[in-house]
Amino acid sequence: MAEEQSVGMGQFGEFVKRMDERFDHVNQRFDHVNELADQRYDSLNQRLADAEKAREQNLLHINQRFDGLERRMDQFHADMLQMRNWLVRLYGLMVFGFIGAIALILFRDLFFK
Repeated sequence: MAEEQSVGMGQFGEFVKRMDERFDHVNQRFDHVNELADQRYDSLNQRLADAEKAREQNLLHINQRFDGLERRMDQFHADMLQMRNWLVRLYGLMVFGFIGAIALILFRDLFFK
Protein backbone atom coordinates (compact mmCIF):
# COMPACT_ATOMS: atom_id res chain seq x y z
CA MET A 1 0.00 0.00 0.00
CA ALA A 2 1.01 3.56 -0.47
CA GLU A 3 2.58 5.43 2.30
CA GLU A 4 0.51 8.09 3.88
CA GLN A 5 2.02 11.51 4.03
CA SER A 6 0.74 14.24 6.17
CA VAL A 7 0.49 17.74 4.85
CA GLY A 8 0.66 20.71 7.12
CA MET A 9 -2.03 23.33 7.27
CA GLY A 10 0.29 25.93 5.72
CA GLN A 11 1.11 23.68 2.75
CA PHE A 12 -2.55 22.89 2.23
CA GLY A 13 -3.44 26.59 2.40
CA GLU A 14 -0.72 27.34 -0.20
CA PHE A 15 -2.10 24.55 -2.41
CA VAL A 16 -5.63 25.94 -2.15
CA LYS A 17 -4.35 29.45 -2.86
CA ARG A 18 -2.51 28.32 -6.01
CA MET A 19 -5.51 26.31 -7.19
CA ASP A 20 -7.73 29.38 -6.70
CA GLU A 21 -5.25 31.49 -8.69
CA ARG A 22 -5.22 28.94 -11.52
CA PHE A 23 -9.03 28.73 -11.53
CA ASP A 24 -9.18 32.53 -11.64
CA HIS A 25 -6.73 32.51 -14.54
CA VAL A 26 -8.80 29.90 -16.40
CA ASN A 27 -11.95 31.91 -15.67
CA GLN A 28 -10.29 35.07 -17.05
CA ARG A 29 -9.31 33.20 -20.22
CA PHE A 30 -12.87 31.91 -20.62
CA ASP A 31 -14.17 35.44 -20.12
CA HIS A 32 -11.74 36.70 -22.76
CA VAL A 33 -12.78 33.93 -25.17
CA ASN A 34 -16.45 34.75 -24.54
CA GLU A 35 -15.77 38.43 -25.26
CA LEU A 36 -14.04 37.51 -28.52
CA ALA A 37 -16.89 35.21 -29.48
CA ASP A 38 -19.43 37.95 -28.71
CA GLN A 39 -17.43 40.44 -30.81
CA ARG A 40 -17.27 38.03 -33.73
CA TYR A 41 -20.97 37.26 -33.39
CA ASP A 42 -21.81 40.97 -33.37
CA SER A 43 -19.49 41.54 -36.33
CA LEU A 44 -21.15 38.71 -38.23
CA ASN A 45 -24.61 40.06 -37.45
CA GLN A 46 -23.52 43.50 -38.67
CA ARG A 47 -22.11 42.04 -41.87
CA LEU A 48 -25.32 40.08 -42.45
CA ALA A 49 -27.38 43.23 -41.84
CA ASP A 50 -25.18 45.14 -44.30
CA ALA A 51 -25.52 42.36 -46.86
CA GLU A 52 -29.30 42.35 -46.42
CA LYS A 53 -29.41 46.13 -46.85
CA ALA A 54 -27.28 45.89 -50.00
CA ARG A 55 -29.55 43.12 -51.34
CA GLU A 56 -32.63 45.27 -50.73
CA GLN A 57 -31.00 48.22 -52.50
CA ASN A 58 -30.06 45.98 -55.42
CA LEU A 59 -33.62 44.67 -55.64
CA LEU A 60 -34.95 48.23 -55.55
CA HIS A 61 -32.55 49.23 -58.32
CA ILE A 62 -33.47 46.17 -60.41
CA ASN A 63 -37.19 46.88 -59.94
CA GLN A 64 -36.66 50.49 -61.02
CA ARG A 65 -34.83 49.34 -64.13
CA PHE A 66 -37.59 46.85 -64.95
CA ASP A 67 -40.20 49.57 -64.45
CA GLY A 68 -38.26 51.84 -66.82
CA LEU A 69 -37.98 49.02 -69.34
CA GLU A 70 -41.70 48.34 -69.05
CA ARG A 71 -42.46 52.03 -69.70
CA ARG A 72 -40.18 52.00 -72.74
CA MET A 73 -41.85 48.85 -74.07
CA ASP A 74 -45.29 50.40 -73.56
CA GLN A 75 -44.14 53.49 -75.47
CA PHE A 76 -42.67 51.29 -78.20
CA HIS A 77 -45.95 49.37 -78.44
CA ALA A 78 -47.90 52.63 -78.70
CA ASP A 79 -45.52 53.86 -81.43
CA MET A 80 -45.92 50.60 -83.35
CA LEU A 81 -49.72 50.88 -83.15
CA GLN A 82 -49.55 54.46 -84.42
CA MET A 83 -47.26 53.40 -87.28
CA ARG A 84 -49.60 50.53 -88.13
CA ASN A 85 -52.54 52.93 -88.25
CA TRP A 86 -50.62 55.28 -90.56
CA LEU A 87 -49.67 52.38 -92.84
CA VAL A 88 -53.28 51.18 -93.01
CA ARG A 89 -54.38 54.69 -93.97
CA LEU A 90 -51.60 55.01 -96.54
CA TYR A 91 -52.40 51.64 -98.10
CA GLY A 92 -56.08 52.60 -98.04
CA LEU A 93 -55.30 55.79 -99.94
CA MET A 94 -53.15 53.86 -102.41
CA VAL A 95 -55.89 51.30 -102.99
CA PHE A 96 -58.47 54.07 -103.32
CA GLY A 97 -56.21 55.90 -105.80
CA PHE A 98 -55.59 52.71 -107.77
CA ILE A 99 -59.32 51.93 -107.94
CA GLY A 100 -60.01 55.57 -108.85
CA ALA A 101 -57.43 55.44 -111.65
CA ILE A 102 -58.98 52.24 -113.02
CA ALA A 103 -62.43 53.82 -112.75
CA LEU A 104 -61.24 56.93 -114.65
CA ILE A 105 -59.70 54.78 -117.36
CA LEU A 106 -62.95 52.79 -117.71
CA PHE A 107 -65.14 55.88 -117.66
CA ARG A 108 -62.92 57.64 -120.16
CA ASP A 109 -63.19 54.67 -122.50
CA LEU A 110 -66.97 54.56 -122.06
CA PHE A 111 -67.72 58.28 -122.36
CA PHE A 112 -65.08 59.50 -124.77
CA LYS A 113 -65.28 56.90 -127.52
